[in-house]
Order: sequence, then structure tokens, then C-alpha cells
Amino acid sequence: MKKLITFTLIAAALTGCGKKEEAVDAKAEAKSEAKHDENIVTLSKENLAHIELKTEAAQLSSLGMTLKAAGRVSANLNKTAKVTTTLEGRLVKLNFDLNDRVKAGEVTALVESPELLGKQLEIKAPIDGVIIERTATAGELVDKAKAIYTISDPTQLWVIAEIKERDIAAIKSGQDATFTVLAYPQEKFHAKVVLIGNQVEAGSRTLEVRIAVDNADGRLKAGMFADVEIITTILENVLLMPDTTLQTQGEEQIVFVALDGNKFEKRVVRLGLEQAGRVQVLEGVKAGEKVVTTGSFILKSELLKSEMEAD
Repeated sequence: MKKLITFTLIAAALTGCGKKEEAVDAKAEAKSEAKHDENIVTLSKENLAHIELKTEAAQLSSLGMTLKAAGRVSANLNKTAKVTTTLEGRLVKLNFDLNDRVKAGEVTALVESPELLGKQLEIKAPIDGVIIERTATAGELVDKAKAIYTISDPTQLWVIAEIKERDIAAIKSGQDATFTVLAYPQEKFHAKVVLIGNQVEAGSRTLEVRIAVDNADGRLKAGMFADVEIITTILENVLLMPDTTLQTQGEEQIVFVALDGNKFEKRVVRLGLEQAGRVQVLEGVKAGEKVVTTGSFILKSELLKSEMEAD
């Protein structure tokens, strides 16, 4: 009899515990749902009609890490030549001027030399290109040491980047690079690292790195200053989204993810690297989810308004 009573009490106690646990679980679930609802912004059709909202899917992509450096556009010295005389004499005629295009073998100037007994020496262009420098005038005495013209091919230029000593190890020949110049601030020119210097400049503690760039349209000019970015590392399969999605709430970075219809969910995100207007997402958003890129500030305002009304 005593055993029966004890068993009955234990069963009742277990039943009570089970009900209590169910009640706790239900309460926790309700609390979780309430917290989830607190992060949802619901816009009416009228609100949607009066505000601009744009979304973009977070995507797995590659992220290039870059090193920034100051630089200058330079003539390609492998495509540049000096025009000189082989004999001393008087320069009697110049056939070309600055910016004139010449072909290899064309007569650029005539020199009268005593060694030729009154005959004129034809000074020919050694390469195809454009006259980028003229350093003599008709009637002037010239010799082998004096250049009459400098000819260069402007379709192939160099950018000389000044790399800080601490960053030298990250630079490799063959790396892709981009740069901008003041004349075209909104345009990025694409180039490639072709040579790394072998001597650090004593004063600035920088190393010159040569970058080759195609200039078929002739817009780039030797002597221009350039802001250079060299791609040193490429990370693959990185989850990326535009940095315009981000809003700050306290010490947290948040974004809004578009749900079905007119609902948007606030997500706290943990970020990684940032490059060229895109950020790496480590936590908070999954690949394919659409994040708000334009109008997220309005959603944040609506969320804060709802929280104040609830209080």
C-alpha cells in the first residue's frame, strides 16, 4: 500500500514537472517570437509609395585586397629614343616639332658637317613614335652628345608607384593594379606590375615599382600624378554586400533584410574586410538574402518609432 502511494506521488510530481517545463518552453518561445517581432518593420502600401527602397542580394564573390600608393605617369623608356647626330656640324633644318608623329627611318633634321665637304647629313628617326621633346634650333651647332629630339610611343606608358618600405613584401610582378588621375577622377585605369625596384630611396624610405598601362586613346600624359591601388591578395567565396546597407545602432552594425511583401527584418551583422564599397559579412546575413541598399535609414527610423510607442 505504501509503495502504491509513493508511486502515485512520484507520478504526480513528474506530471507537474512536465507541465512546468512545457510552460517554461512555451514562455521562452513566446519571448523569442516577441523579440523577433520587435525586429520587423512593416510598411503600409501608402508608405511604400512615398519612399525609395532598393535591395540587392548578398552574394558569394571574390574580394581583392589592395595596397594604396602615390605615383606618377611616365614615358615608357623601352619605347623611347634620343635623336642625335653622328657628326659635329651646324643644324640647318628641323622637319618636325613637338607632338608630331614620326616613323622609323624618316628624316627628322639636316646637319652640315665639314667632314662631308659641303654635303648634308640626314638625321633619321630611330623608332616610331611622337616627338615629346625638342632641344635644338636651326643654325645651332650640334654634336654627338646633344639630343635634337626625344621620340616616344605614347600608346604604352608607365606608372611609377612609390611603395613604402614596410609594404614591399606584398608586391609581386604580374599583380593587377588600378589608378586614377586628376584629369579623370571618376575613371579607373587598369594596369599591371611589371618591375620592382632594387633600391629603397634613403629619404622617403620608398621603393619604385613600375606599372605598365595601355594608352591607346592618348588621354594619359607623362608627368601626371596618380593614385595607385595594387591588388595584393584575392579572397575567394566571400559573402559580400554594398556598404550602403549598413546602419549603426548603438555599438552594433545593422542591416535590413527584405522579407515577403512589405516586411523588413533588422539584423545585427558582424563584418570582416571592406574594399571598394563592398563589405564582407561574417554573421547575420546569408547568401541570396536581399538587403536594403537605399532607404535603410527610413526603416531604422520606423523601428525606433515603434519601440518608443511600445514603451
